[in-house]
Amino acid sequence: MECKLTNPKNNKKARKIREDANVKFQNRDYISAFCEYNKSVMTAKIDSKDYVLAVANRSAALYYLEEYEDCIHDIHQALAKKYPTELAYKLYEREVKCLKLIGKTSQAKLKFNEFLLHLSRALLPKEKKKDIELQIKRLLNETNKKETNNKFNLIKLLGGPNKNIPALSKFVKMKYSESMGRCLVVSSDINPGDVLAIEKPYAGVLRQESYEHNCHNCFKRCLSGIPCLKCTQVIYCNEICREKSYVNGHKYECSMFSTFINWPSMGHMEHLSLYIFLKSVCNLGLEKYIATVCALNAETTDPMMRGFNNGKYLSDQFCSVYTLEGNETKRTVSDLFLRHCYAAVMVSIMTIAGLQIPNHQLGTIGESLVHIICAVSSNAHGITQPPNRKTWSLDLVNDNRFMPVASLLMPVLSLLNHHCDPNVVRHNYHGTIVLTAIQPISKDSQLFDNYGLLYATHPKEKRHQILKNQYCFRCECFPCENNWPMYNVLSNQPKSEYKIFTDISSDILEKSSAKLYEIINKIQKKECDGLEYIQFLYTHLKLLHDNIKRPIGEYCDCQETIKEVLYSTANKFIIEDY
Repeated sequence: MECKLTNPKNNKKARKIREDANVKFQNRDYISAFCEYNKSVMTAKIDSKDYVLAVANRSAALYYLEEYEDCIHDIHQALAKKYPTELAYKLYEREVKCLKLIGKTSQAKLKFNEFLLHLSRALLPKEKKKDIELQIKRLLNETNKKETNNKFNLIKLLGGPNKNIPALSKFVKMKYSESMGRCLVVSSDINPGDVLAIEKPYAGVLRQESYEHNCHNCFKRCLSGIPCLKCTQVIYCNEICREKSYVNGHKYECSMFSTFINWPSMGHMEHLSLYIFLKSVCNLGLEKYIATVCALNAETTDPMMRGFNNGKYLSDQFCSVYTLEGNETKRTVSDLFLRHCYAAVMVSIMTIAGLQIPNHQLGTIGESLVHIICAVSSNAHGITQPPNRKTWSLDLVNDNRFMPVASLLMPVLSLLNHHCDPNVVRHNYHGTIVLTAIQPISKDSQLFDNYGLLYATHPKEKRHQILKNQYCFRCECFPCENNWPMYNVLSNQPKSEYKIFTDISSDILEKSSAKLYEIINKIQKKECDGLEYIQFLYTHLKLLHDNIKRPIGEYCDCQETIKEVLYSTANKFIIEDY
């Protein structure tokens, strides 16, 4: 039976742990058990006996929470770290069970031979060993679900990548206008479901709610993570991510992490700003960073070409980030004063953490930080994931649809302007963001994102107030100018009042509409996840768009169903490499 682990890093006497995979956590909440052992993994001395046992304990908690893939990952970690030989059979037994339960029966039978070898080394009576062996044999002989084929849906850019801006489809290009600045437009007619951009962020930081559940580097959900080698605040999905994170700025962030995240009035946006600076300095070196900032500040080239390097606008280059709009000239004095205070605090904390900044360069560093803070405020994106697992802490599932994961800065997707009726939607695929058309879009039209304020969900006055305060502009989109009603009004509109502007048969519309609501009903009853109907949903959306005057509630229902299906099935997709 697992016992509570103590924290050797705090010099407390560690308690002996007896790890037993075959006995359930009696009278114990599995979620609490997982959280307890997860913290023990993060705080135990790396590679110590307590660390190894904590990982094994966590695998047991994950097993009973039915997180079998993560359980197997922890089992492999524990065995690689010299888990006690006389107890190793328990981990092999658990892995056999996991493989069987996820439908990998062939692998489970192969692993059974290793289990028998380690069972023979266990300090158990022969009768007990025989009982355990027979139990596992019976499990392997049970009828189970078919072997899993791990088939994924492939996400790829429409027409391949743009040669100058590789994160975009070849049918999307950048344009510039005095009124809207840089923006993205399409060079071809676009249908719902077309993938128009795939971008990895330049930098990102986890939200505090996800520190114990997501990788600090790639933001992937990670219940069997490994801790930082120096701090107890973050986890990683593997050694590669841990090394990348350290090199890209965590080597400075590590020692100031607790101080910064608990600093009054500083939140995840300021944390992201700090991390962008640290990553850029680590990649470029302080001298080159300063030289780059000075050159970009003095640049007077074509506004549309700012941030391009050798004719390309790349998501992983600092020049693409630093040339994003910060709206400093539109901000109030009090707003700018606060952001200067943030920059001053950041410089002080970084200096204490060991970053050596020459006194004569403090002004340039501070000025660049203020701009980064302003640019992040105007351009950062948030990503979420469904909290549909047993392992989320109960206080995180008040809203059972969204769990905050991270705040990201993406130089390409930051070029999207706002619209209260956006024609694209963003989805998170393990830290990579995919932009999908959510309306038919005609050639030469601009792509519009949404800054969290939809006409269907927010009153016009509230939308305008928030957009003005945070993004420094007044929205003049079609729904705003024409006072489109919110969804609570549209949902009660009789279909007899729909205005059909073509000669399409009403039977076609009615049959397609009936199928839409059948699908919605199935999804709500959890009879399916909706992915098998995604193409129909795209087709129905186009049918409504091409024949019925908006706004109508059914259009909103179809759009939201598409968003929900893509959101909840993200783990069934992989992204094509370019």
